[in-house]
Parts: sequence; C-alpha cells; structure tokens
Amino acid sequence: MRTLVVYESMFGNTAAVAAAMARALTPTGAVRLELADDRPDVGDAELVIVGSPTHGFALPSRLSRRAARAQGADASAASRAGIREWLAELGAVPADSAPFAAAFDVRQAPGTAGAPSHRVRRRLDSLGFRTIGEPASFRVGPTAGPLRDGELDRAAAWAAALLRAAR
Repeated sequence: MRTLVVYESMFGNTAAVAAAMARALTPTGAVRLELADDRPDVGDAELVIVGSPTHGFALPSRLSRRAARAQGADASAASRAGIREWLAELGAVPADSAPFAAAFDVRQAPGTAGAPSHRVRRRLDSLGFRTIGEPASFRVGPTAGPLRDGELDRAAAWAAALLRAAR
C-alpha cells in the first residue's frame, strides 16, 4: 500500500513518531515521510497519516510556533508552515479514488480534550478522505520532550492497525 505520512514538528517529538510509523509501514509498500511545510501532494497515496504537535490544545499557528522557538524549539521549525496551512491549501480528493486517512497528535496533557488530531480528522472528512481509526495522541514529557516510554512502539502498532483497516 502506498502511504503518505505528513507531519510538523517543533522539538522533534512529532517527527520521531512519524518516522516510527513510516518504518513500521515500509515493509508493506512505498512510504513517503514529508514535512507539511514542503506542501506534499497526496498524489497516488492510498493511506494518508497526518500528525501534529499540540500547542495550547490546538493545532500550531504561526504565533504559537514563535512562542515554541522562545522555549527552545528548532529555529527553522518555528518559521515553517505546518499542518494547519497544509490542510487549508489541500483540495478535495476525488470520490472515486479517495485515500484512507488518519490523524495523530503529540501532547503533554492526558485525555482527548482539545486534541488537534480530532480537528484534523474533521478537515480530512470534509475534503472527502475516508477516515479510519480513532485519532491518536502520543504523550511527551515536558514541552520539549522526550516522548514517554513505549510511545514509539505504540505509534508503530497504531500505524500497522491503520494499514489493516485500510486493506
């Protein structure tokens, strides 16, 4: 199955989760791992996985990225466009070839209140993607990380479950 994993990352945690998913899916077909700032085209992807960090219980914005830079985020990451902008520019997918899609976020807070992955899922639905699985949240320690123990394994397992659901 051809998979596209699109993400944005400020401190490297979301990038690590996205990469763990890509590694888990590589044996099953072609996987493209792309930064949202590169404005990747969905192209012929059969499964699209979209991941974002959580800023103030929401998708990052230009303002929150600048604030993250003040907290030690990678300076180049703070100046890039992210999932919010990529989704705003993404056009509807043709109904006859709509890929499956799922969303995840990386966050400190437990629970799902304010999880940006739910907003991403709604946007993917509105664009005609066939969303599968529940949005997932992966836990990070303090703002800059690291990821909590076992989260990369959980990310790989979640991606594998998405692939099974898409087949």
